[in-house]
Amino acid sequence: MPADSDRRRRSIAASSSPSRRDFLLASAPAAASLLLPARPARADDLFCGYYAENQSVTPQWAFKTPWSEGFVDVSNATKIPDAKTFLRVLGSQAVASEANHLPVLCLHGGPGLGFKYMEACEVLASERREVASYDQIGCARSALKPRLSDGAVRAPPPPGTFTPELFDAELTAIREAAGLDRVHIVAHGWGAMLALDHALGPGGGGKGVASVTLISAPPSYKRLIEDRVASLSAPGFRQDYAEVLMEGDAGAGGGSALSDAGRALYDKAMAAWIDARVSARAAGACYEGLRVGGAGEGFGALRNTPASDVGVRSSSAVWKDMVGGKMFAVDGALSDWDADANGRLASAAESGVRAVKVYRGENDALSRDAAMEVVDGLARGVMDKSGVAFEEVEGAGSCVHLDRSAFFLDGVNAFISAHDA
Repeated sequence: MPADSDRRRRSIAASSSPSRRDFLLASAPAAASLLLPARPARADDLFCGYYAENQSVTPQWAFKTPWSEGFVDVSNATKIPDAKTFLRVLGSQAVASEANHLPVLCLHGGPGLGFKYMEACEVLASERREVASYDQIGCARSALKPRLSDGAVRAPPPPGTFTPELFDAELTAIREAAGLDRVHIVAHGWGAMLALDHALGPGGGGKGVASVTLISAPPSYKRLIEDRVASLSAPGFRQDYAEVLMEGDAGAGGGSALSDAGRALYDKAMAAWIDARVSARAAGACYEGLRVGGAGEGFGALRNTPASDVGVRSSSAVWKDMVGGKMFAVDGALSDWDADANGRLASAAESGVRAVKVYRGENDALSRDAAMEVVDGLARGVMDKSGVAFEEVEGAGSCVHLDRSAFFLDGVNAFISAHDA
């Protein structure tokens, strides 16, 4: 495996290439404009250490992959003044079209995280596919700044601003701005919930979704919380950790109401729970996005970029609105979220989705029975049962794409390739 310095010497700068995204500069309305600055890139910036972490040599295509990134104005879609969402697209549209490969759109979890911890999924771009990703509004590089573009002071978003409907509207605007008319979606956690809302919702904004890959997708938010609480009683998890995590969710949530000593214990307990149930790799430099206000705020999401105070405040507002700032109690706008609202899982094929694959890591707090409720709901209706697949991944937590990244990405590549037509 070459050293980082060797990879940098061999890297070939990749900048924005002509594509539908350049066309947007001239044609898109202001409410959906995409700004595309050209700047050099390193492969380890784009793929966030995937090859180094997996002890393999970075292939030449990784250094040559064209890419573009910038901000989409989503203020009309979200009703938040001056709201801009960071978007990045890797790969060549012309090459992908010639290969008849649809683009992949990745949705990160949270709520309140950024995309950084999912950057390994950009490896799916390879040589013949586009991969698009974005930081959801209020999160990471899409944090709400304290001032508007005209210099006016931005008022903090009122409580209740961030809802599942708002994020679905943002997603629709992103697809429109980037010309992602027909896509595969790969989504984790809360992102998987958003993917189901988008693809199966009554608004029709999710049309053109060819396939959906769901990682750690719950049948309901209430069931997810039940399983998380149950995981605290699992053999091997310290009782004092379980107690402080439950206590930390009381009041303002996030352990903020605890004493200094309690907060220190809470932080240790949360780190232990994340290691056991979310990802054993969560402490790595590429995965610092696995915390509210996580690394990567600022253009480019380079390694070891710390979260700013602005980023933490912005993503915390998302976290509090959506889940009440809590991990082990039902609260916030997601309280009543149900994957099968109005029986929609059985109507996946009617919505245009022809294939769904559900992944669950064997160590995930979300139970196998809970994950199978989603699978069974999709398979019971008009969708051909052969279009619904489930895979439980050994040695992985919720973040299958981190703990078993090579295995996961190989499987996703085969799955989406089978459903490009």
